[in-house]
Amino acid sequence: MPLLCDLIELPTSPLIAITGAGGKTTTMYTLADELAQRGKRVITTTTTQIFYPEPGETDTLIVVADTPILLQKIRAAWQKYHRLTVAGTVLRTEKLAGLQPEQPYELLLNSGADVVIVEADGARHRMIKAPGEHEPVIPLQSNVTLLMMSAEAINQPLSDRIAHRPEQVATVTGINVGDVLSPAVIARLITSERGGLKHFPETATAYLLITHASMAQKIAIRELVNLMRSSPRIVGVLSSERPGEWVTSTQF
Repeated sequence: MPLLCDLIELPTSPLIAITGAGGKTTTMYTLADELAQRGKRVITTTTTQIFYPEPGETDTLIVVADTPILLQKIRAAWQKYHRLTVAGTVLRTEKLAGLQPEQPYELLLNSGADVVIVEADGARHRMIKAPGEHEPVIPLQSNVTLLMMSAEAINQPLSDRIAHRPEQVATVTGINVGDVLSPAVIARLITSERGGLKHFPETATAYLLITHASMAQKIAIRELVNLMRSSPRIVGVLSSERPGEWVTSTQF
């Protein structure tokens, strides 16, 4: 099965922003591992908050300091590691606070990293979301954006169990809380500049990644994929039944 890094088109110096819901952190660390195994020096970070990496996943630099000091620490760490997680500070035992929006690009330019991947959104473990006023926090120089959702949200009634900010989902899509999140409704959410595409840089290549895509949902996912083909911004749709196992929309 092809790796995610082989299914998305990566420029020479990728600054990848991951938004949405349904598995951002797992996808970020999995993609980082794939690229590190190809010999790339990869930084994973966030402009919001992320969970602390599992032991052995990556070396984690937690630095509350000016960028020059941070850069020195990162350059020294490349002697031992191909993957680094960079954070601003520890919020609590399991959570890390992120960097300022301009810092990931500075890391890409000056830290010796080949790739920087940024978790740029939060979803509180929900399956789908609409962004709040301050979200997502995407670095302006991002050249790849991965918008995520869980297939488990498809054809479910809109509620706070399914969606982060369900009232905002309703506003963006023109439905009511309690109405069904049909493929057509989700397509409206994904392709809206107030929804899934909010704050996406015009020059970034955008992909939709659908997680938890079981065979039982194949028809609904295919319908959503067909609706996505009318979007000028989404260049590809990938789905995954299990972490790290991705297929392209042409395989539906």
